[in-house]
Amino acid sequence: MYPLLNEMLHLSEIIASGRLLCFLFNYDDLPVIYKKDRLDILKKITALAETPNICPGIFSRKTIADLRRLPQSEKLIIAGSNGYEIDSPGFTWLFPKLGLIHHQIERIYTTLQMELGPSWTKTNVNIESIELQIKIPKEDPLMYQRLFQILPETLDDSHLSIIQHSSFLQIIPANSWDKGKGVEKIFQLLPRGNGKLPVLCYLGAENNDEPAFRQVNLYGYSVLLRENIGRKTNARYFLQSTQDLNKLLIWLNSL
Repeated sequence: MYPLLNEMLHLSEIIASGRLLCFLFNYDDLPVIYKKDRLDILKKITALAETPNICPGIFSRKTIADLRRLPQSEKLIIAGSNGYEIDSPGFTWLFPKLGLIHHQIERIYTTLQMELGPSWTKTNVNIESIELQIKIPKEDPLMYQRLFQILPETLDDSHLSIIQHSSFLQIIPANSWDKGKGVEKIFQLLPRGNGKLPVLCYLGAENNDEPAFRQVNLYGYSVLLRENIGRKTNARYFLQSTQDLNKLLIWLNSL
């Protein structure tokens, strides 16, 4: 891997050539401690929209409805639900039947509340965008048995599938999607100034960023938001710290 800050000259040449340079950040994994720091970085990311030939955006597990409450979010490409829904000043795209999928996940949650009790459901079931996670009640055989009776009936004839992990169940859309496919969709939708292909730069560090790294390697820069993540990665560049990220954003905003 290489330090992204060493690529500043090349990045400026891309911008000067008239090619669109699109920066996509994993908003949930920005290297910050306090909420205020995240909003400060977001302000610098949003400001990139004022720089010619730079297009900023964020990926997040939150929905677009939640993300649009962020300051000046109308200037950004927003890839909500980890890329299942995309909105920007120039284009909009939704994963097929996304509204129905949301409804089916909420229906499962309501069914669990009714069958297993609201208290148990609140403690052991979590909805995050278009994914539902259920802690497996191994310590309670009756609850375990009832859970595995309810789910097949609830999932029947739905657009969802279930994955069983060692300690929890994960309910997700049956037609798989990941951040890599979200990146590809954004690449397809971005404008081509003078017929020139855009260059993408994806910055993240979570496990689910790996498909995005693989995809963006076809079009530009895959960047770790922090250098040491303790695993093999498809990212080819890195930022060492929050200080590096701020240096990058300040420099881009000065162009």
